[in-house]
Amino acid sequence: MFLKNIFGLWKKLDWWGDGLGVRGKNLGFLREPKFVEAVRFAHEGNIAGWKNAGFTPEIPWRQHVCCWAASNALRLEGDFVECGVHTGLFSMAICNYLKFETKNRRFLLFDTFEGIPVEGLNDHDRGKANQMNQLYSDVYEIAKQNFKNFENVQLIKGVLPDSLNATEINQIAYLSIDLNNHQYEKQTIEALWDRLVPGAMVVIDEWHELIANKRGVQVQLALARLRAFNPGLIVWGLSATLGNLEQA
Repeated sequence: MFLKNIFGLWKKLDWWGDGLGVRGKNLGFLREPKFVEAVRFAHEGNIAGWKNAGFTPEIPWRQHVCCWAASNALRLEGDFVECGVHTGLFSMAICNYLKFETKNRRFLLFDTFEGIPVEGLNDHDRGKANQMNQLYSDVYEIAKQNFKNFENVQLIKGVLPDSLNATEINQIAYLSIDLNNHQYEKQTIEALWDRLVPGAMVVIDEWHELIANKRGVQVQLALARLRAFNPGLIVWGLSATLGNLEQA
């Protein structure tokens, strides 16, 4: 009966993917040629980087949110910054969608490019990181190849937030954070908050990890601090799966 109900619900959906199903929504963006090409470009560049997983994630909904946010950020002064890159599912789509090689600004990509650092994590987070690290390998050379035609894109290899000191960042118009660990995400947000320009676009992936627990409270406090110093800040919480919808 359960499977029958699930199948019945699935048949009513207009679109399903990446743990998200929608009905009665405008899905025209999924067919926009410019966006379709950006998704294709990112997918092909990421195949080699996801060989350990046995599949390449298909995340067009999230990619469109990032492309939309980045498009709006072009109206502002400042760099684009992505913390948590792997081989560039988000940033490759953005670069292709915006023809970023023609833009007079930098896109700074921060990552270890070899998984989640486990030093300093508690037992629970270390176990979770070790489990996720089975999907990862050293992908730095793959990432370099993916962005070779974008001279204004810079890859910075290291552990966040310390690796932020590797290059000078004065103003940020677009910030994406997807580190798969609340501790590193909180530290990175706090390290970058004073560099966000008014109206800056901030995209935080895996928001479902942060709702209704101590980690969520810490991030909410950090974002409240950001807004106190930057009232024009725009924050989007993005999640592929959201099991606790009522709390959200």
